Amino acid sequence: LAFFKDGRQVVTGSRNLRIWDVQNRELLGGPFEGHKDWVRSVTVSSDNKRIASGGKDKTIIIWDVESRQMVFDPLVKHSGWVNSVCFSPDGKKLASGSMDAMIILWNTETGAVLTTFYGCSSWALSVAFSPDGLKLASGSLDGTIQVWRTDNAELLLEIKAHEDLITTVVWSPDGQQLVSASSDCTVKFCNSSNGDQIGIPCIGHTDSIDSLSISSDGSFVATSSGDKTVRLWSTKSHRQIGQAFEHTARVCFTAISPNGDVLISGDDDGKVQLWSIE
Repeated sequence: LAFFKDGRQVVTGSRNLRIWDVQNRELLGGPFEGHKDWVRSVTVSSDNKRIASGGKDKTIIIWDVESRQMVFDPLVKHSGWVNSVCFSPDGKKLASGSMDAMIILWNTETGAVLTTFYGCSSWALSVAFSPDGLKLASGSLDGTIQVWRTDNAELLLEIKAHEDLITTVVWSPDGQQLVSASSDCTVKFCNSSNGDQIGIPCIGHTDSIDSLSISSDGSFVATSSGDKTVRLWSTKSHRQIGQAFEHTARVCFTAISPNGDVLISGDDDGKVQLWSIE
């Protein structure tokens, strides 16, 4: 799941992609067909003109939103599932993380490989650009966060953040913190410069946290879990905000709208739900 930057549309992925109108809950575009297996991750460029998707078929596809066509042939370089894709803030680069323990940086205009990040501690399950685009964070199977320079792939920092695999890592909007979710049922906050843990973990989920997103103002995060709930957490107190939103199946993905007033979540039964955040 991923919101467009205007917050009026959202893209969902299964074996193909679809674009939906958030307010009217109507299908606007798709299916975008090209993957040969389930899509694991989708992301939208900052100008809303491109979508990128990565899947179990080990490929990445960059799509043109207006024409609903592939910009070029699927990008084939990984030898494992592509678990995470992320556009750089300027949209000129795309990062991909895979079960082959490699992270690749791609040129979004040509599809060429710009940089390959070797030395991942394990499967790369999540990748995220820093707000200035100069760094890339990755979360791994072994519970480690790694921070890299995007210009030369230098490893800057390695943080043993969790006792189990990291499903998602994101940056705070000011770039000073890294927020991570894990199968150990916790969310943790770390200083992005030295890796020190900040405050207490967010504790409340009773099963693996499968997805995490942060609000554009950095005031709260949303998490989804195998316990069939979505929860909101304050980034200041690290306490839960309000009651949990409940699904009837494992909740795999969640995303917060750019203005922070709508939450979307998708579960293992294929149901996507929209929640109003007050």
